[in-house]
Amino acid sequence: MRIEDLVRLSLCLATSAAMFACAPGQPESDEYDDSDESAQERDDEIIGGSVASAYPEAVLIEMKNNGVVTSICSGSLVAPKVVLTAGHCVFGFTGWNVTAPFAQNQKASSTSGETYDWDNDGQFVDPNQHDVGLIYLSKAITLQSYPTVATAPVTIGSKVQNIGRIDNGKASYTKLFIGPQVVTKKGSSFGFPLDYATSETIQSGDSGGPVIVPGTHKIVAVNSGAGGGTQVLARVDLVSTWIQEKIALNGTAPAPTDPCGGVTFAGQCNSNTVVWCENNQLQQLQCSANKTCGFDNANSYYNCL
Repeated sequence: MRIEDLVRLSLCLATSAAMFACAPGQPESDEYDDSDESAQERDDEIIGGSVASAYPEAVLIEMKNNGVVTSICSGSLVAPKVVLTAGHCVFGFTGWNVTAPFAQNQKASSTSGETYDWDNDGQFVDPNQHDVGLIYLSKAITLQSYPTVATAPVTIGSKVQNIGRIDNGKASYTKLFIGPQVVTKKGSSFGFPLDYATSETIQSGDSGGPVIVPGTHKIVAVNSGAGGGTQVLARVDLVSTWIQEKIALNGTAPAPTDPCGGVTFAGQCNSNTVVWCENNQLQQLQCSANKTCGFDNANSYYNCL
């Protein structure tokens, strides 16, 4: 795909050729019927994904103008009163409803949000702006711990996973989903120097959902746009200082300390070394010459295989 093709693709139109980023929202109504939700939420979520119940920080976002829900996005809690999402899920809207379905279905609203530099209300991805935004909640949504935000880029060629609310093209109002691992590429190779590029797994409405290092709660980007088999993911390390400053001002309560920097017991691979968190400390195991670090499906953690 030529660079100019990617640049001209649409942000918000969920067509097969569009680089979409958001989707029309359901009408705000007390009579909304979600009785067919189970029929919508099959095993082919977010294109080859599964329910993201292990990520309580993942949230559903409804964007409002003049009190009316007009669009939907995804996002993640990075502090009790701060939601990280895409810039285009914040710019041009006057209110937001936020639900954390895997954190006892806690809900909060907001009339305050801002972007780093995103001021594009057109239909095309802007390669010269950071598609990152924050929503400040009216009340806290409490979690046992909050994810970490990357302060340095991932190694190009390493794998990440996307979290979002779309089930094979259908919006869920009760769940989010985590996609398969995808390999990162330089966004600049596709005309997006502020992003990572990967093969396409996100769909319209997944915008703003966290992009994580597998096996961790470390956010390295947010879902931005996709189309033609490629997706672009807005890097958060480029604006991490801004994010931390805003959390300090608007987070209300400090996020609990994460002693392992986002690494969980499931672990991850660092070259041919297995790294995991146990007893609140980072542990590591160097694989021998005849073994390779990889995901042990039988035990659901990384190991020397």
